[in-house]
Order: sequence, then structure tokens, then C-alpha cells
Amino acid sequence: MNAPIAQPGIDQQTWNRYRANLPRHLMGIARHLQSEVMRSLGQRSGHAGLRLGFEPFITLIGPQGARITELAGWLGISKQACNQSINQIEQAGYVRRDADPQDGRARVLQLTARGARLVREGADVSAAVQEQYGALIGEAEYAEFAALVDRLCAGLEYVRPVHRVARAKGADVPGALLGRLSDYVQQRLMELTGARGHPRLKMSFGQVLSLIGPGGGRIQQIARIQQVSKQAVSAVAGELEALGYIERRADSAHARAHRLCFSVAGKQLLADSVASVEDLEREFAAIIGDAGLERLRAHASALYGRLQLESEVFQPGPDLDAIARQLIQQLGPQGGRELARVLLVQTREE
Repeated sequence: MNAPIAQPGIDQQTWNRYRANLPRHLMGIARHLQSEVMRSLGQRSGHAGLRLGFEPFITLIGPQGARITELAGWLGISKQACNQSINQIEQAGYVRRDADPQDGRARVLQLTARGARLVREGADVSAAVQEQYGALIGEAEYAEFAALVDRLCAGLEYVRPVHRVARAKGADVPGALLGRLSDYVQQRLMELTGARGHPRLKMSFGQVLSLIGPGGGRIQQIARIQQVSKQAVSAVAGELEALGYIERRADSAHARAHRLCFSVAGKQLLADSVASVEDLEREFAAIIGDAGLERLRAHASALYGRLQLESEVFQPGPDLDAIARQLIQQLGPQGGRELARVLLVQTREE
């Protein structure tokens, strides 16, 4: 398959590096694993109201329970932010607050029966998905990928507390670590890119920027891939437009729609983000070595490719609407109808 052509003003080497790199592959795999687990739990196990953000909290509470302050420390967030998330998880019926036997004024978070069932079923689903990963790239290759992720997380200060606690609580370690590693990658890339002259970046911007392909990005498509609402994507796109990083252009395939494209400032942001990716990969190599980094790259790239993650963005198929219009112009209305009839008969026969 040919490499996608970069947007005008972006050299092909920079675009290729932006399109295919270890951080992107890790984030894509983590999102796929989390999405597959959530989809299965919702459809097959009746767990309604789940959100991707619930996973680290429920995993770390575990059968032994945990205090809000402990969770906040492990996850590197404020006590207030942690409490807000726990309120949502509590309302969904997965955790409860019990009196702390060591401090009558404090509370200990415990999994409810529903929460414990969620953890068991989630671990089973995650294991099944990861078996599929092994079937796609080879069991030995996926085992080495998981081991390298384990080594990398053990060496990252941001992930290390979660790494330690997840192991102690007998959690689904690969699943837990991939999610936290993805969070770290996004945060670290924002820090590195911000230091290159983009101080107003936000974590939420990655939802949109990372899915603008060579022909631009569609809000509906981005929302579907990220599993968020079109309104949420549109709001982020509005912020990026106000900052001058993207611009909306008419979509030739859809008369009333627009595509999100990089502006001149956005193309510089893309180039700076590629440089930040290279910095981050060097940081990874300092932990797992150059050989380990190369093996992690190879396995992540293979899995990302076999799963065809984001392929609709970076390797778009033919524009069927544009082809249809062109055929009608060339064949005329009657010829177009005759071609449609032949294709319909052929499809039914197959």
C-alpha cells in the first residue's frame, strides 16, 4: 500500500514520522484494548454506564480497598479530581465508601458486588482480547511486547506507583499498564511540544490533532474513533481554530460538511510534535535500551498495522461519492442507472 501523501507544506518525511511512530502505536493499541473491553462488558455482561476513565480507579481499589488519598497519589491527580471520578463510579454502583477502621473520620473505598464482578469479567475480556493480539502477531512476539511495556512502566516515575499497586492487587497488569502508559505518553508529548513554543496546548487537543489525516479530518469520524460526542469534538476543534492551529475547509465529498485541516501554524505544531516524539523515544531507550526500544517499536507497529488502527484516517479508501458523480457525468443519467443495475445484479449473485 502506498504511503499517504502529506498535506501541502508538510514534507513527506515529517508526515511519515508523524503518521507512524511508537507513541501513536501505543496509544492506539491501548485505546483499542479499552474500547473492546468496554464494548464487551456493556453488550454481553450488562454493565451499563461504563466510561473509559473508570478503569484505573476500579483496578487499583481491588479486593483490599483503598483510600481517596492513596488513589490520588497512585494516579498523580488531585484529591478533588479523584473524588469527582469516584462520585461517578459510586453512582454507577461499582464502589461504596465504608468507615475506615483505623480512622473513624475517614472512608475506605471498597468494590461492591457489582464492582467485583466487573473486575473479574473485565480481566477475562482483556485476556481474551490479548489472546487475539497474540494470534495476530505471534504469541512470543506479543509476550515480548507485554514484557517490554512492563519494563518501561517499571522505570517511569509517572507509572511506577500504578505498576507496583496493580501487581500487588493481582490486577490485569498488561491492560492496566497500557492505559496508564498511554496517559503518560499523551501528557509527556504535550509537555515536550509545549516547550517548543506551544504553551497553550491541552490534553484534549490530542483527540482531534492526532486524527487529522492527509486529506484533513471529519468531526463525525473523529468522534466515532475516539468514542466521544460530535459536540465534544466540535468544541475542541473550535479551540484549536481559535489558536490558529487548524482551519475548516469545504468537504468536496459532502456539500454541507467541512474538513479540519492544519493551518500554517498547525503544520509547525506537527513538525514540533515529531521532534517531541523523537525526544520521548530517547527517554524510553534510556530505560529499556536501544535494542529494547527497537523490539517494542517492531511489535507495536505490527500489532497496530494488523488491527488496522486509524487506517481509515491515514489510508482512506476511494471517495465513492466523487466517483459516482464522475460516472454520472461521463455516462449520463441513463448510463448511470444501467451501471447501477449491473452492479446490483452482480452483488446479489456473489
